[in-house]
Amino acid sequence: MQKQILLLISALILIAISQKAKAQDSTKINTLADTTIYDDKLSSEGHIYKFPLSPLSQAEYTQFTHNQYANSDVIKKNKLYTKLEVTTIVEKDGSVSKYMVKGTGTEAMKNEIVRILKLLPKNTPGTRDGQAARFRLHQPFEFKHE
Repeated sequence: MQKQILLLISALILIAISQKAKAQDSTKINTLADTTIYDDKLSSEGHIYKFPLSPLSQAEYTQFTHNQYANSDVIKKNKLYTKLEVTTIVEKDGSVSKYMVKGTGTEAMKNEIVRILKLLPKNTPGTRDGQAARFRLHQPFEFKHE
């Protein structure tokens, strides 16, 4: 009789533990990650935004891109006026997760500008009201054959 009671108590304890474990798992599933992306072209709506920044100064960035353009066969061969806008998604850690290119350039030009931008160092993360946030940034590029 004592063995049966002990066995019954043990079974109830195991059931209680497994139910608690299931409850904890379900709360993890129900909590959604913040996937909001804030756009640099939209108003701040009363929030304080600090946009992601390149660790390079403006002069260093310009020098870097000009050096890459000078060494790029694709850009050297381009004889057409080309205007591109590159939209990037900068993650909470400052890394770029997506590149989207629109404009008048050929696919080769679009791929080349993305290749060059991927060589840049990681950005400093952007924030919204002091909390790390994802941002969509837009950057124009213009190429004129001279």
